[in-house]
Amino acid sequence: MDEENVYLVLGCHGRVEDGFVLCSSLENRILKLDDSLVSFSEVVDYLEAVRLFERPMIDYNAIRNLVYKLQDTFDQKVKRLWSERDYNIIERFIVMHRSCGLYSRLVCVQKSADKVSEPEPHSFVIRASNTSSIDEEIPKTKIARGRIIKH
Repeated sequence: MDEENVYLVLGCHGRVEDGFVLCSSLENRILKLDDSLVSFSEVVDYLEAVRLFERPMIDYNAIRNLVYKLQDTFDQKVKRLWSERDYNIIERFIVMHRSCGLYSRLVCVQKSADKVSEPEPHSFVIRASNTSSIDEEIPKTKIARGRIIKH
C-alpha cells in the first residue's frame, strides 16, 4: 500500500517573448492537505465546491479568490492558515506571474518522493520547481485523513 501526500499547488505556465524566456514555468506547493489542519473537512469541502478535485483552476480572479477565501475563512485556532509573510509571498507570486498564465491544482506526491522539509505540517511549503508531470485526478473519496491511499 503506497501512501501519498496531497498538496494544493499554485503554478504558472511560463512566458517567452521574442525567444527570450521571462519565466520557464514553475509551481509551488502552498498547502499540505492533511488532518493537521484544524478545519480539514471544511477545507476539503471548499476545494470540492470550487471543483479542484475535477480539474485545475485557471481563472486569475478565481485563483485570487481561492487564496483569499482559504486565508480568511480557515483559521488554525490562534493563527491564520498562512503566516502574513507567506500569504504576502503567495499574493506577490499571483501578481508577478499573471501574464504567464496561472493555475491552481491538487497533486499527489508519494511519501518517498516527497523531500520537502516542512517546519509545520499545515504551513506554507516553500518549493519551486519546474511544472511536474503529476496529473492524476484526486477523487475526494480517496482522501483518508489527509493522505491518498492506493490499493
